[in-house]
Amino acid sequence: MASSAQAITLEEHAIFPSLESNNFFYDNTWKIFPECRNLAKDHSKARLANMDAGNISYQILSHLPGGIASTDPTRCRAANNEMAAAIKQHPDRFGGFAALPMAHPVEAAKELHRTVTDLGFLGALIDNHLPDGTTHYDDKRFWPVFAAAESLDVPLYIHPSPPSPESIHSRFSGNYPLPAELGLASAAWGWHENVGLHILKLYAAGVFEQYPKLKIVIGHMGELLPIMLHRVARLRFFQDLAASRRKGIMDVWNENIWVTTSGVFSVETLMMLLQVTKVERVMYSVDYPFEDNVTGKEFLKKVRESGNLSDEEVDLIEFGNAREFLRLGSRAFL
Repeated sequence: MASSAQAITLEEHAIFPSLESNNFFYDNTWKIFPECRNLAKDHSKARLANMDAGNISYQILSHLPGGIASTDPTRCRAANNEMAAAIKQHPDRFGGFAALPMAHPVEAAKELHRTVTDLGFLGALIDNHLPDGTTHYDDKRFWPVFAAAESLDVPLYIHPSPPSPESIHSRFSGNYPLPAELGLASAAWGWHENVGLHILKLYAAGVFEQYPKLKIVIGHMGELLPIMLHRVARLRFFQDLAASRRKGIMDVWNENIWVTTSGVFSVETLMMLLQVTKVERVMYSVDYPFEDNVTGKEFLKKVRESGNLSDEEVDLIEFGNAREFLRLGSRAFL
C-alpha cells in the first residue's frame, strides 16, 4: 500500500497580479464560487495546507485559463516571472506550467523556450482557443509552438477556455438560470467537447505527422474523446486520412496524448477511460481551487478500495506516471 503525502497533480490553477483581469465569464464565476478567487491568489499557506490535507507532495501551478495571457505577451511574460518567484519559495512543493501568448505564435514559442530553459518550468498550459471562442491551433501559423515543445521535449497541456459571450448566448442559453447556462457552456459540457474537437482538428491538420514526438496533455478524463475514439477511427473520413499517414487517430492517442483525472472523481469513469487508454498515460489531478484536494484524496481511496486496479497501477496514476513524464527526479519528495 502506498504511503501518504505522495500525490503529484498537474492541473492546479493560480492567479498572479500581471494576468488578473475581469471578463464576463469570471465575473460571474466568482459570484458562484467566491472563495475560489482568493484561494487561487494564495501561492503558499492556504494552498500548502490543502495539499497536505489531500496528501499531495507536489503540485504543478498553472495560470488561470481564459484571461489575457493569450493576447498580451508582455503581461504573460511578467506573470510567468511572478509564478517562478512563487515556486522559488517552495521548490520542493511546486513546479510550473507557463502561460503562452498564443495569439502571437512566434512570441509564444520564444516564451516557452525561455520559461523552460531559464525558469525551469515543466511545459505550458495553454488556452484551448483564442478569446474569440472559435480559433483553435490547427492553422500552421500556430505550429512554431508545437515545434518548440517537441524540441524542448516538454508537454503542452491544452485546457478548456471560457466561451465567448456570443457563444454562451447562441449555444447554451435557455429556459434556466444563469448558473446552469454557464455550467453548460463550461464544466458540464461545452468545455470538454470543445477540447475534444480541438484534438481531432490537430490530428486532421497533420500536427502529429509533422511533430511525431509532440506531447499533449488533456484533462477531465479525456475531454469526452475516449467514448468516441473507435468510432472516429472506423469512419471512412478518417480511414482515408489514416491510410496516407504514419499515424491514425489511435496511434496519436497511444503515442502523443496523456490524460489527467482533473475534476472528475468517478471510479466508473476512470475505468471507462482505461478501457481505451494505457494506465501509464493517465495521471492524477484535482483542478484546484475549483475542486478540493481532500475530495481528490477520497477519490483515490475509493479507487484503491474498488479492487479494479492493483496498488501498483494506482501508484502509477497517483504519482508514478507524472514523475516519469515530467522527469521530476528529486524535485518531488516521494
